[in-house]
Amino acid sequence: MEIINYLGEYLSSLINISPPAARGLIKLAIKEELGPFKPLDQVHYKDFKLVIDSSLKKRLVKLEIKKTDIIIEILFDKLKKFQSLISMSNI
Repeated sequence: MEIINYLGEYLSSLINISPPAARGLIKLAIKEELGPFKPLDQVHYKDFKLVIDSSLKKRLVKLEIKKTDIIIEILFDKLKKFQSLISMSNI
């Protein structure tokens, strides 16, 4: 899914890890929050918000990433910019 690639690329630059590792963090957070059987192409905007604010945030804290709250706010901003793209892809 395009939004996972975009957020993964952006997250990788913020926390200095590879883009595939950042995408993996996002995908694991999605599976943790929404369950293992929710297809990634059926994740909606509100689901992404929930995942970023809960599971992904917890993972970043466990990894001892500095300024986690700022990173989460930046990801929310990026997510808002792609809200229409997410909505269109889920129609």
